[in-house]
This record gives sequence, C-alpha cells and structure tokens, in this order.
Amino acid sequence: MALALLAVSSFGFFVSPWIGDIAIIFANLTLMSGVASLTLLFSTWNHSLTRQKRIIVLVVLTSASLGFLYLMANSAPISRIHLVNATLGIFSIWQIQCLTGVLKKENTYQVKLLIFVELFQLSSRILRSLLLISNPDIYFISLHEEDLLGFSLGIASSLSNVLICILITNFYLDKLMQEHQKSAHAIENGMLDSLNALSMVRDNETGNHIQRTKKYVQLIASRLREMGIYLDELTPSAIANMTKAAPLHDIGKVGIPDNILKKKSSLTDEEWVVMKTHALLGEEVLKAAKVEDAKHTKVLDAAIDIAGGHHECWDGSGYPRGLRGVDIPLAARIMSIADMYDALVSERVYKEKWSHKDACTEILRLKGIRFDPAVVDAFLFERENFAHIAELYGDEK
Repeated sequence: MALALLAVSSFGFFVSPWIGDIAIIFANLTLMSGVASLTLLFSTWNHSLTRQKRIIVLVVLTSASLGFLYLMANSAPISRIHLVNATLGIFSIWQIQCLTGVLKKENTYQVKLLIFVELFQLSSRILRSLLLISNPDIYFISLHEEDLLGFSLGIASSLSNVLICILITNFYLDKLMQEHQKSAHAIENGMLDSLNALSMVRDNETGNHIQRTKKYVQLIASRLREMGIYLDELTPSAIANMTKAAPLHDIGKVGIPDNILKKKSSLTDEEWVVMKTHALLGEEVLKAAKVEDAKHTKVLDAAIDIAGGHHECWDGSGYPRGLRGVDIPLAARIMSIADMYDALVSERVYKEKWSHKDACTEILRLKGIRFDPAVVDAFLFERENFAHIAELYGDEK
C-alpha cells in the first residue's frame, strides 16, 4: 500500500500543472497516506507495531488531511506546505527511529540507505519551511510559482520517494532470495541425510566412522589451506562442502551383493572385481540424485568427486579410472587418506586394529605412490589431532 500510494502521489504531482487543484489535493493526500503507511511498515520491520501506534498514525493522518482540505479552500499554498512538511516530518522522525532499531538486527545496505534518504527528506522539508518563514513577504498562488530553491527542495523530496520504493522492493527481494536459499539448503540437507542413512543401512561401517572421516577431511583441508596449498580449490565454502560430502564416499556399496559386502573372510579375485565397482556405482547414484538445473548442489558435486575418486592413486594405479596426480579431484585425494587411516586404526572382523604410529608410517610410505604428497604433509601436521578424534569417536564394542 505504501509503495502504491507513493507512486500515485508522484503521478499526481507530475500532472498537477495541467489538471490544477484536484491533482494537488490528490497528490498531497496520497503522499501523506503513503508516508503514514511506510511508518507502519517500518514499525513491523522493527516488531514495534501495536494497536495504539496504528491509532496514532490514523489520527495524525486524518487530522492532517482534514487540515489540508481546509487550507486548500481558505488559505495560500504556503500554509499547506508548512502543514504537509510538519506531518511528513513527524512520520520521518518516527521512521528513522524504527529503521535504526532494524539496523541493529539486520545490518543491510538497504536499511542504511533508507535511513540516509529519510534524513535527506527531513532536512529538505525543514529547510524548505525555513526558507518560507525567513521570507514573510513571499507570496504565490501556485506551487509552481515558488522560488527555484524551494521548488527544487520539494521536487527532490518527492523524487527521493522513488528511491525509497526501489530500496524497499530490493529489501523484500533479498528476503525472498534468502528464504529460497534456506529452503534449497534444507532440501539438500534432507537429501544428504537420506543418502547417508541409505549408505549406513547397506555398509558394515559404523556411524562413528562417518563422524571420524568427516572430521579427518576437515582437518586435512583446513591444514592445506593454512599451508597455502591449493588455495583456489580450498575456499571456506569448498571445505565445508567436502566435509558434508565425506560420509557419502562409500554409498556405491548399496549396489554390492550381501555375500560380498558382508563377507567375513578375504574376498576372491572375482569378488574383489565386483567390490571395486562400488566407486562408479556411488558416482552414478549421486549423479542421479542431482538436479541438473539446481543452483545449490555444491555438496553433491563434492560427493560425486569423492565417491568416484577416493580409490584412485597418485601414481595412476588406482581404480575405477586409473587417474593420476592432480587429475584426481582434490576432495577425493583428501578423502583417500582419511578413509585409509580410519580403516587401519579400526578393528574389523577381517583384520586387527593398527596402532596410530603404524598407520602414520604406512601412509608416509605411500606418499607419492597412493597419496598426494602435499596431502600427506598436511596429514602429518595433523596426525595428533587424528589420534584424538580416533579415540574420541571410537567404535563401541
């Protein structure tokens, strides 16, 4: 309502030279109504709107409107200018107070600019009235006969309403975009949780394995960034995405038969060939879950890289594609160490638990063979934190 009234008011002032008093009345009444509506709007932003305040706004607006109509019939334009300036000034002060409260909670550029525009309008109205008061002999029948400075101040104040409309519209568009992003992230998180649950139902790994590997990935990625390595790929958001994606590294095991997946003894060569297909299967499952035109799928992108590439080796001897060196996605290279360390230091039905020291020695031995040398260096810097996480989130027996 506020934006519509201000737009109508601007149109009324524009056509007033041709239509005359009717347009002047229409423009001023809609202007005061629009500004009054803005006062109520900004009060809702500040969560301070009450029934009492609504009544006060209505009383001020009604009194000013009746006073304007009376002065229109019985007085010169100067009196009407003072009345309108006083009314709008009261509402401007109220709006500035509300917006200042909003700024404490939402430090957005729109609110800051709105306060600036309100201060400009208040100043121009005060200055315009002071100019008229300082020249008591001035007299004009039509607003368009006012002196250049006074008329310019009035026009500037009216034009600034256009900026207010733009800022309010932009503010709501930003709010709408934020809600859309929250909804998109909520949907994505829900989908990731569902995929995680699916992975855990089929896999023989534990929930603590998920927690440990997530934290391992975050440690290595953060350490690499601190070391100044792979800075372009390891932005804070990228690290967060690959950390969220880490639990999905073995989701492809949903397609592996139980007689192989849950076998307690060593796999035969034929069974091992089937087991190794879980990397490509996981990649395909995650690609199928991704909506092609979605804008918020960075976590899924990282999960696809991890699922399909965490068994690749730095020297090209890994699977499923035999990728070599930096051709292997960075998230997969990080996940590779996190997954192997956790597998080594955890007890399984088919293997004994390794010590932390032996696991570190083995990973160091595979530097430049299975693992990215830079990622191994980052792991070694964080190896004590790895031991702490392994103990803190150990599997219950």
